[in-house]
Amino acid sequence: MTVFVDVMHGSATGGLARILGDSVREINSNRDPLFDGGAPEPLPKYIPELFRQIKTHKRSEDSLAVGFVFDGDSDRIAAVDGEGNFLSSQILIPILIEHLGTRRGFGGEIVKTVSGSDLIPRIAKLYDLSLYETPIGYKYIADRMLSAQVLVGGEESGGVGYGVHIPERDALLSALFLLEAIVQSGEDLSQTYRRLQEKVGFSSVYDRIDLPLASMDVRSRLVEQLDHNPPKEIAGQAVKDCLTVDGYKFRLADDRWLLIRFSGTEPVLRLYCEGADQKQVNQTLAWAKDWASNYQ
Repeated sequence: MTVFVDVMHGSATGGLARILGDSVREINSNRDPLFDGGAPEPLPKYIPELFRQIKTHKRSEDSLAVGFVFDGDSDRIAAVDGEGNFLSSQILIPILIEHLGTRRGFGGEIVKTVSGSDLIPRIAKLYDLSLYETPIGYKYIADRMLSAQVLVGGEESGGVGYGVHIPERDALLSALFLLEAIVQSGEDLSQTYRRLQEKVGFSSVYDRIDLPLASMDVRSRLVEQLDHNPPKEIAGQAVKDCLTVDGYKFRLADDRWLLIRFSGTEPVLRLYCEGADQKQVNQTLAWAKDWASNYQ
């Protein structure tokens, strides 16, 4: 197996290579406090070279390949499978739950944030693991890890931590666990994800967009609407309920959800959505953008 790692000029440089040796091919491995002028975020738009190298490998070699991307301080992770598909932590966390809870035999709670995938509680239930949900922010997961036995705690932005380790995110350890899952299951990460979806009868597609607001006054108008006149229908679907643990999470009639949440530090509206397919997600996010534009 060939392992590609985009360390984004950050602190993970040389980490996996020291453990795994010549099977690791590092990208952006020169440490740079300015990150070569880019954003060290584990997102598809920032990793064109990783996509290119994996696609080149697919054309020229028969061996299995996987790619990992770490953010600048190596606490957040994403992956790219051997076919060139991007895998966010919404996909990786269910895989980690199955691997650590079955092959490794670890126990404990599964901790997710309010923006975590609906697949996570389904996989937890499948393996008789309890679930604990927190507001968004790893500090809430860490607090739970200090007060309870936790197997895996993770957030949609890529931070994943483990009760057998320390109450903090660790992308390097996540990559090692995922590599172990690949070797022991004999499956590509995407194959495992599809199998898990089929096993619990749940199809999941997730996306998120950040929408700049013209001013904090716009934010105030949006909050006023959400508090006193929330939508009763979104993208043609009736709203079943609204959870306000952190932001406004609308559950729709067909079980997709939309989370509307404001940045705490800047005039930005964060829109999160999960649905059965990409069309549902695109329709819902487009509706949310149009709705917000009415108050700009």
